[in-house]
Amino acid sequence: MNSFKVKNKTMPKTIRFAIVATQIVILICLCLAFSVLVIKDFYHPLTGFTGPGLPGYPDSTVNKEYVDLWEYTGFYFAKNFDFFPLPHLNLTNNQAFYPYGTNSVFQPWGIEKDLFYAALYSLFQTGPWLQLYYLLSIVVTVVFTFFLLRKDYGLYRAAGAGFIAAFFNFYAIAKYPQHVGYAILHWTILSFFADFLIVKRVVMRQHVSLRLILLRVCLLVLSLGQDLGYVAGYALTSFTVSILYIIALNIQRYLIKKEVKIKKVLRLQLLSYKRDFFTHPKTSLILLAITAIASYIYLPLVLQIGKAAKSLSDTGDFYGAWWTNPARLIIPFFPFLNPGQNYANFFLDSTEAFFDGSPGWFLLIIGTVGLWQARKHIGIFVPLLIILLFCLLYHPTFLPTLKIFPWFSFNRVSGRSTLVYAVIFCIFALGINLEHWRSFGKKFLAVALVLLACTELYTAYSYKAYYQPASLNENFYAYMNYIKEQPGEAVLDFPFCVHGGNGIGPCPYYVHNSGIFTLRRFHEKKVMGQYFGRLHPSQAEPYIAAGWDKLLAPDTQKKTSIPQVKCFRSDEWSFFTDFYKLNDFAGINLYTDLLTKDCTQEFYGRFGVPTMVTEAPTGGRIEFIPKSTNWRLQVNSDLGASLKFQPLLDSSETNLLQNSAPYSLNLTGLEGITKDEQQNKFRWGLGEKTELNFYLSVPQDLVLTYSFDNPISPQDIIVEIDGIQIERIAPIKVGDRVQRQLKFQGIAGQNTITFKYQNRSSFFEVLQYAMKHENLEIKPLPLEAQYGNWKSRRSIRFQQLSIQPVKEEKGQKA
Repeated sequence: MNSFKVKNKTMPKTIRFAIVATQIVILICLCLAFSVLVIKDFYHPLTGFTGPGLPGYPDSTVNKEYVDLWEYTGFYFAKNFDFFPLPHLNLTNNQAFYPYGTNSVFQPWGIEKDLFYAALYSLFQTGPWLQLYYLLSIVVTVVFTFFLLRKDYGLYRAAGAGFIAAFFNFYAIAKYPQHVGYAILHWTILSFFADFLIVKRVVMRQHVSLRLILLRVCLLVLSLGQDLGYVAGYALTSFTVSILYIIALNIQRYLIKKEVKIKKVLRLQLLSYKRDFFTHPKTSLILLAITAIASYIYLPLVLQIGKAAKSLSDTGDFYGAWWTNPARLIIPFFPFLNPGQNYANFFLDSTEAFFDGSPGWFLLIIGTVGLWQARKHIGIFVPLLIILLFCLLYHPTFLPTLKIFPWFSFNRVSGRSTLVYAVIFCIFALGINLEHWRSFGKKFLAVALVLLACTELYTAYSYKAYYQPASLNENFYAYMNYIKEQPGEAVLDFPFCVHGGNGIGPCPYYVHNSGIFTLRRFHEKKVMGQYFGRLHPSQAEPYIAAGWDKLLAPDTQKKTSIPQVKCFRSDEWSFFTDFYKLNDFAGINLYTDLLTKDCTQEFYGRFGVPTMVTEAPTGGRIEFIPKSTNWRLQVNSDLGASLKFQPLLDSSETNLLQNSAPYSLNLTGLEGITKDEQQNKFRWGLGEKTELNFYLSVPQDLVLTYSFDNPISPQDIIVEIDGIQIERIAPIKVGDRVQRQLKFQGIAGQNTITFKYQNRSSFFEVLQYAMKHENLEIKPLPLEAQYGNWKSRRSIRFQQLSIQPVKEEKGQKA
């Protein structure tokens, strides 16, 4: 097979050296150009709310994030990583979610990235460490790809493959900086190349050297240091599919066809590996040493993080997904037609980011041509074709092909498979053979491909023009150092944000303050909030129980360009003051862009005037009010953490079909008010239960009035008041309607009314109902279902739901 022969074994050493030297110079120039076009800043920490968004969607902030969170995981490692007795992280603490504490597992861990940042942070504090790491990732991809392929494919193809794998992965490059963890792929890319070389040699009955096997094992372990949610998973998938294919091939050869006795094959292989080891002992020992060290560091951490994530895994409710139509594969990167434009209505999908599903025509063409020309030896590409098929067909809900692999159990964004399309089509392209083409045909094809490549490079990289790195001034560093020096273990950011990517947690100002927790890497104090990729309801519960959702509520009476906090009532000020006084805060970080002028002045009057002021990309204007010396003497953290803001039940707002969010009730598992075709109001009960929590100062006789129907599927309904079962309806059939008035005595303190839903509707039953009765436009997952996730959790439909003081002539004793 000519396309797989080495062309330059007889090339003089001087010429080979000159070629390699030239390629190194070109590499340096390319990396410098990449630094200018993509990274742009090597002077400041990575900061700011940035990202391309999705043009044409109502929410233009989709896919924009505070990039600081990618540095924060490195800072977290610097403060919480320990090598002994085995490498581990301190995941459960109150460094975030102060003073309540939480498990910090759902962060975008990339162990190698985080250790790199932690090491430099420990030596030099904050700096452009992630920018340097990203550039090193690109260099490693190009250089190691070249050295990995040059023996099999020669200097030019190896260099070309390195260039394509690093600089033609438009999707991964577009991920920088807002999703920088997904832009870092070096070990995963090299894993794909190594797996291909091993499979190729096995299929072609060539010797697979011990060095190549040791290299593959080393890459397997090193890949665990990359993003654990997606990037490492693709490397593991490549290894798994390849090894299973090799096993199947050997079973066919040696057990079914019995070409050679298996014992003889094993004996010859062992002798061959022994010879390889003594021929290249240094290389073998270096690879074994790297594998051992990486295994010692990575494996305990991966197991710890996996175990912690499973302990807080989803409760069975569907939390949304983003699906990319596989037909997007054919979209080119032209200035007038490219995947950065919004084609959701055409492809009927719901992409998460720029360039989802589209590697570009250049890669598609050269990969297809290479695959076609190598069709007589198609066996060498079978694992890659399987992986590509799994990625293209993957739908997180309807066709979860990738979830047969346990490391993709949290994979809810099908478009992220685009990360590996470039390397897959690059490998296919290695099969291109132009020798039998006529001279004119070769020249024409070469010119056409060069023009196409240049056009797509220009189009893809032009999207990076939007990105202008944010910077921090000297006043900012002085401000943070001042806070660091203040006594007190925490700082009270107000307003703060508690939020998960699955929509859980109080954070009404997400766009403006979801990244302020990352300022910990500068002031090193504990903070009250944090953004996590996912948040379990139990993690947000302390904030809801303490009433912070009410204190963070925006002022809906005033229409401003930036939403602002509703200034406190007297009872709210009392709770906030006691909470601040009793917990060990160094002071208050006041984010005045989110406060009215009057409210800001009220803070000054109650807690003192600011001693330092600064501005930051994460949060805008920040004013620091230090805690008074007198209040520092009154710190009682246990008492402070137990405080709860408990407004008393106000019967004027407890008709829940009139009042969507009553101030004096905490509602969970209840959708907002909706109207049917006859304009009748109703509310869906959501999830496993609907809960109504409220407080009374003294015992009081109350009436709970409710009526609901069950329009989707049979289920069991249990009604409880303060933990006592009042009624069980088992089952309530489709179309049945229940109407009750229950009299009960509310107790002094907290009261809880619970509607539990058992054997409730599946996601597909809910979806079928919505399509039939609500004219749901299936796409196949609409954007609204992704962000609200409400359709998948519907249970019953309330037409009445209220709590009122008892009227003696009504009701029955509960």
